Amino acid sequence: MSYRIKDLPESSRPREKLWERGAEALSDAELLAIILRSGGRGKSALDLAHELLVEAGSLRDLASWSLDKLSSFTGMGKAKAAQVKAALSLAGRLSSGSLKGKRIKSPLDAVEFLRATFSFRKREFFGAIYMNQSNLVLKAEVLHSGGRKSSLVDVGFLMKRALEVGATRIIVFHNHPSGNPEPSAQDRALTDRIREAASVLDIEFLDHIIIGRNKFFSFKEGG
Repeated sequence: MSYRIKDLPESSRPREKLWERGAEALSDAELLAIILRSGGRGKSALDLAHELLVEAGSLRDLASWSLDKLSSFTGMGKAKAAQVKAALSLAGRLSSGSLKGKRIKSPLDAVEFLRATFSFRKREFFGAIYMNQSNLVLKAEVLHSGGRKSSLVDVGFLMKRALEVGATRIIVFHNHPSGNPEPSAQDRALTDRIREAASVLDIEFLDHIIIGRNKFFSFKEGG
């Protein structure tokens, strides 16, 4: 049996709960229900939010859905699809700017940022994290997107950017939309090229991280 959110006790309604207890007290479905504002025929916004998350598998997987897929889900439509897509895209942009000024001591320090930003993308991205001698992040950016063939990754430009921001250490990264982070022969060859170029410029090449769906591969940890 379905119900309307306004039929719930006031303390259990997502918006009221947000005001009283803060966003951290709400589940993913409750936060998503606030964005949706209303449900479909015979279901509340909370019902719809639960159904979306069950179908997608997780909030991160939901973020990878296209507008067409979102809008075609029962109870959604174009307006709700746009609201959800905009909210999840904003969250991704917020996380993508969260690394600057932080100190990276190990691959794991960078992985959560990279996974939150890139693991759900359907296109490949290649980028770099530039650091000073104290491992403080000066800048993190995407250098190439839409495919990552070795010929398309400009190692010279990567080194130029490192010098421009005053980096003495770098970590490069890319994602595998397939979800499997195991490196290919091409990934290994590219890593060797970057290592050689960085050595010439006296820039320390710390790692090449490949982000998959729920796991990652670190060339440093992999030897």
